[in-house]
Amino acid sequence: MKYIMVWPYGWFDYYMYQDLIMSKKVIPYPLKKPYKLQLINFIRRVHQSHKLNKIVKLPYGDIWYSSLFKLIAPDTCIIFDTGALSMVSLKFLKKIKSTGINTKMIVIVVDSLHGSSEHIPLAMPNIFGFPWDAIFSYDKNDCKEFGFHYLGPTIYSKLEGIQEGKTESDLYFVGRNKAGRNNFVIQLYKRCMDIGIKTNFELVDGSKNSDVMNLEYQDGLTFYDKDLPYENVVSSVLSTNCILEVVAKGQLVQTARYYEAVCYNKKLLTNNPNIKELPFYDSRYMKSFETIEDIDFEWVKKKEVINYHYKGEFSPNHILEKLDRMCSNKNIE
Repeated sequence: MKYIMVWPYGWFDYYMYQDLIMSKKVIPYPLKKPYKLQLINFIRRVHQSHKLNKIVKLPYGDIWYSSLFKLIAPDTCIIFDTGALSMVSLKFLKKIKSTGINTKMIVIVVDSLHGSSEHIPLAMPNIFGFPWDAIFSYDKNDCKEFGFHYLGPTIYSKLEGIQEGKTESDLYFVGRNKAGRNNFVIQLYKRCMDIGIKTNFELVDGSKNSDVMNLEYQDGLTFYDKDLPYENVVSSVLSTNCILEVVAKGQLVQTARYYEAVCYNKKLLTNNPNIKELPFYDSRYMKSFETIEDIDFEWVKKKEVINYHYKGEFSPNHILEKLDRMCSNKNIE
């Protein structure tokens, strides 16, 4: 079976799925890969603008992806993640299915359908409006509710060769201001400053939070107007004692912070109550909380030697094992 991975060309997809994208068994097809001519990139950006297409629906939006058809051979399995699925039309998906011979089409739902990811509402019509051969998800609750196949935690490609950052910290957080999440993070920051916990909190879009104006100090707190390069995130992870994970309201699945804790042997402080159900959970090094009062700050700053004995179990290459069974008409659970 020939595999094609259709992905947006964003940093998240590249780093999380790096093992799969770089696999010799998979042909990567990035939807937003830049052209050499900036003018063409500009024309594509305008043609695909969500704001513009809300006003006037421009035709032939899928023409930018027509080269995909040249890659489809008999017995091809085409993998879409929901980021890519939010960018293409239902008509385009149906054309792919009708073009190939014994073409399998599967979708990987990257985020919880009940979470706050911006691309999920755009992908939903294609998730439920197309006859997929299989729909996979990382969220057990979505699998139970919608009948998806559970992928397990096979979404992270460990980065090698990254150096520790210059800023050492007891507690590290990075994240966007999803569903007002940074309100809590700033309150926690204040508490850490009061009791001498050294933080490295990197808030994307955090400057729009009204609580920022009331801060007396901002050591260990940085605001950004766009996402950080992921190499910088891993560098900061390597130089901290404990990683803070704050899942958005309604989200029950773990974030990249969990995978980073395991892969780089760090403590994890999380508000995800399902942490105890995840592989590699170790009560000595992973703690959950509901409120700031629940947090054991002495544990956060205590230095310990940690080893989760990770051996590549999160690699998305394991997805191919399930797909091989599916394409061989075997049980994919």
